[in-house]
Amino acid sequence: MAAADAPLTTGQKTHRYLRLSLVLIVFALILGVALQSIVVSWEPLVFGWNPLPSISHAFYTPVRDIFVGTLIAASVALLALSGRSRATTLLDVCAVFAPLIAIVPVGIAQSSAGDRMLCPTVQECIPLDAVASAKAGIAVYAVVVVAVVVTMALIRRRTRTPNRSATLVSLIALVTAAVVAVLAFVPALDEGFPFNLWPIGSIHFAVTLVFFGVFAVVPILYARGPLDPDETPPTPRQRMIYRWISGLMIADLVVLVAALPFRQAFGETPVVLVGEAIALILFAVFWCVQTFQRWDDSNPPSIIARRASPA
Repeated sequence: MAAADAPLTTGQKTHRYLRLSLVLIVFALILGVALQSIVVSWEPLVFGWNPLPSISHAFYTPVRDIFVGTLIAASVALLALSGRSRATTLLDVCAVFAPLIAIVPVGIAQSSAGDRMLCPTVQECIPLDAVASAKAGIAVYAVVVVAVVVTMALIRRRTRTPNRSATLVSLIALVTAAVVAVLAFVPALDEGFPFNLWPIGSIHFAVTLVFFGVFAVVPILYARGPLDPDETPPTPRQRMIYRWISGLMIADLVVLVAALPFRQAFGETPVVLVGEAIALILFAVFWCVQTFQRWDDSNPPSIIARRASPA
């Protein structure tokens, strides 16, 4: 019986559905932001051109639940697809930062939310209730990170399956949780939170930049060929697509970072929104192409565990 005709294992089905779900998660986020950009009012329903300054500004709109929910779901899916290669290690790092994009909101203009605002600078403000919400989210995030790291360490020890990549990601997660917790709760450092991350300033901007910056490396790795013996190798066309996605995403991030200080000069043009949308679309395209590349993998690296070394 040919491999393609063989009955699918539970692991193969799980691998396929997780990959497809991540594509649909990104689609849901883009759709929510697109709808919010053409709806002036939801009750009553009034249509008009109302673009958000950025995707992150969805936090302050009726699609906030979609924005937060999709980022948390994306983090879980990325961790569930964790494998053994350098690329999947980078995706695990992305999963560490994705929840923080949702938990710590972006700054807004003071006129957008009245007088109850924390404004460390003229350009960046945040509603006081959002400060409390962010701190509560960071407290939960930090505890969950510790719980996950300890749980996975105990599992690896019990099953005797050491994993250097998992250890590295665990260390990054612990350091990240510790840094944001210190910035949120240590009295000598929390003034101006969440705009107190020196020298960048905005915690939200920093974690968003790290997320997309780390992900931009992933297509570069896959453009060079398969990263695991059990992985279906990319076709020449798929390699070319991966190279284009990497180049476009890096260029998009460079332009986005360069344009941020001058975003006021663009007037009504949502430069940041366009840049973030391009990055998300490139993410979705890469994931779609790679899902088809690995559709018939018999032993998905993210499902099949590494064999323990003989005693």
